[in-house]
Amino acid sequence: MIIEVKHLLVQEKLSRIRRRDVGRVEFRAGVREIGRLISYQFANSLEVEDFPVKTPMGTANGVRIKDWDDLIVVSVLRAAIPMVEGIMRVFQEAQSGVAGAWRNDEPPFPVNVGYLKLPEVDGKIVIVADPMLATGNTMVAILDRVKELGTPKRLVMFNIISAQEGIEKVLRQHPDLELYTASIDEELTHDGYIVPGLGDAGDLAFGKPCE
Repeated sequence: MIIEVKHLLVQEKLSRIRRRDVGRVEFRAGVREIGRLISYQFANSLEVEDFPVKTPMGTANGVRIKDWDDLIVVSVLRAAIPMVEGIMRVFQEAQSGVAGAWRNDEPPFPVNVGYLKLPEVDGKIVIVADPMLATGNTMVAILDRVKELGTPKRLVMFNIISAQEGIEKVLRQHPDLELYTASIDEELTHDGYIVPGLGDAGDLAFGKPCE
């Protein structure tokens, strides 16, 4: 399932962080805010139950989110760090996990998942956050590892920009994935970068690492 989040505030923030001259502070703030706004969209899909609320003047009909304690938010290092900050501002009761993965620069862009630390995933809603979905190789490798650890109730990805090719690859391997993205871009370069995209999200947020 693919949900393209077209909310005006999401699209305005996306337009700001796509700019060639965007600064590091503004970029991180924009990614954080998009993570927060996508979380609000996703929250509409959570299970709720009705309950009576005693007010000073009587009784009102209330709702309670049943899934608060079942959420796990996984940060794909390092680019997802500011995005997860925004997500956790909404889902403050969520557990968290970390995935460290890197992609070879040469086609077919093999991926090594060098680090994965997660709580128990059986019966949980696992949200994997990664700003960019390009070739899809990294996400497929991470989702494979998540499923090796157990069977989530729901498997979700929060993303800012997705390449159509990457979406198709991930959904072929994990058709149960629910993908929330702010934009679907059609082109992917031979180097595995999304066009028009925004560049390397990790470098933009934290600076280019030394070789």
